[in-house]
Amino acid sequence: MALTAEKTKIVGSLAPASMADACDAAPLANGLEVVEVRLDALREPPDFRALRSAFRGRTLVVTLRSAAEGGAFTGDAAAARALLGEALGAGVDLVDVEFRSGANAGLLGLPAEKVIVSVHDLEGLPPDVARLASRMAATGARFVKIVGTANDSSDAVRLLEEQAARGASNVSLFAMGEAGMPTRVLAPYLGAPLMFASLRPGSATAPGQIPARDLADVYGVGRERRASRLVALFGSRVSHSLSPALHNARFEALGDETLYVPFALRSLSEELPALLAGLARLGLPLAGASVTIPFKEEAGAFAGEDGPVNTLLFGEGSAPRAANTDQIALDELIPQGGATAGGRPTALVLGAGGTAGTAVEVLRRKGFEVVVSARDAEKGASLAATAGVSFLSWKHVASVLPSILVNATPLGLDEGDPLPCDASLLRPGPRVASVHPDVRRRSPSPRHRRPCRAW
Repeated sequence: MALTAEKTKIVGSLAPASMADACDAAPLANGLEVVEVRLDALREPPDFRALRSAFRGRTLVVTLRSAAEGGAFTGDAAAARALLGEALGAGVDLVDVEFRSGANAGLLGLPAEKVIVSVHDLEGLPPDVARLASRMAATGARFVKIVGTANDSSDAVRLLEEQAARGASNVSLFAMGEAGMPTRVLAPYLGAPLMFASLRPGSATAPGQIPARDLADVYGVGRERRASRLVALFGSRVSHSLSPALHNARFEALGDETLYVPFALRSLSEELPALLAGLARLGLPLAGASVTIPFKEEAGAFAGEDGPVNTLLFGEGSAPRAANTDQIALDELIPQGGATAGGRPTALVLGAGGTAGTAVEVLRRKGFEVVVSARDAEKGASLAATAGVSFLSWKHVASVLPSILVNATPLGLDEGDPLPCDASLLRPGPRVASVHPDVRRRSPSPRHRRPCRAW
C-alpha cells in the first residue's frame, strides 16, 4: 500500500542574527504554512510584533533553544518563561518549550494548546523513546517533538519504527546528523505532523536538516506524492548529492511510486541486512541503491562480485544483483587511443579507489599508456601494480603531459577543496573527466573552471 506525507506541515526554520535578517527572510516562506524563528540566535532583543507582521498569514513558531540542546540560550527557566510568554502575548501562534526544563508539567506554565514540547539529544537517541513520547504527550501540549542524533542507520530505523507505531498523532520523531536524514524524509510518510526544515538554503538550524523547498519538491512532503518502495543512495557522506532531486523528479514524471532517499552509513556490509529488514517492516521496502564513496568495493563483495559496483538491486527473497555503470559511462566517453609517432597516448588517473580502478581498466583496453597517481602512495602503487600500469608520486604528477586526465578522487565535494592536481595540467587540449563518486549539490567554484575540454 502506498504512503503519502501530504498531511505533514513543513516548518521552515530560521536562526536570524538580527531582526532585519529575520524580516528579510520572509519572502522565502512563500508556499509554507509554518515558520519557526530561533530566538536564541538573535543578537538583539526580539520585536515580536515585527516578526508577526513579517510572517503574517503563516503559523509563527518561536523557539528558545538552550545550549544543552544545541542552541545558544543560557538563561534559566524563569527567563525562558518570560520571553516565550511575551511572544504569545504579541500574537505568536506557538512556542517551543524544552520538556527537560521540568517546571509546570514540562511546559513552563504556558498554555498547552500553544506549545510544542521538545527534547533534543545531541549524543544519540534518548533512552526509551516510546516512554518519553508518552510522558511528553501527557502534558497536553499541542505537538510533541523528539529529536535524537543518529549515529548509523539502525538509529534511524528505531525512530522510524516508533513513529510508525504512533501513526497519525501529534508526535514527530526524527534525528539530526547525516545518518538522520532519512528520518526527516520518511517520518512524514509514517505519520509525523510536523517536519522541520531550513527556511534559507545552506543555513540549516540543526545538523542534517534539509531545505524546506527540497523537502516539498524533491521528497513530496506536504503534498500528494505516493511512495510504496524506496531506492537509496549509500555513502559515508550524502547530503551534498543532487541524485535525490534527479531521480525523484524522474520517478514522479513516470508516475512511479518509488522514493529515492539518501542513507549515510558507517559500514555497508554490517548495516545493510538490518536496514533491508527494517524498511520492509515499515512498508517501504528497499528495491535498489546507488553506491558511492567509500562503499563500491564493499558493495561488490556484498553482492558476490569480484570488483567494485555502484548499483545494487534487491529482490524479495533473492540475492542482490549488482552493476557498475561507471564502466559503461567511461567506455562511452573515452575515445579509442591511437598510436602516434611518439608511441601510445598517455592517460593520467588521479585516485586509488574503485572508480580509479575502473578507469584504469577502460583506458588500458582503449589503448592508452596509463599512469596512476594518488595522495595515498601505498594504495596508488598497489593499484598500479595490480593493473600492470605505472605509478607516479603525487608531488611529481605535474611532469606528465596526458591526453586524458581522469579525476577519481573525492576532491571537489567540499567548497574549500583544492584542485585534485597541479593547475598546469589543466591546459587547453587534454580531455578531462571528473568521475566523482556522486553529483555535487554546489556549483564549481571559479578556480575549478579551467580552460580545458571537459566531458
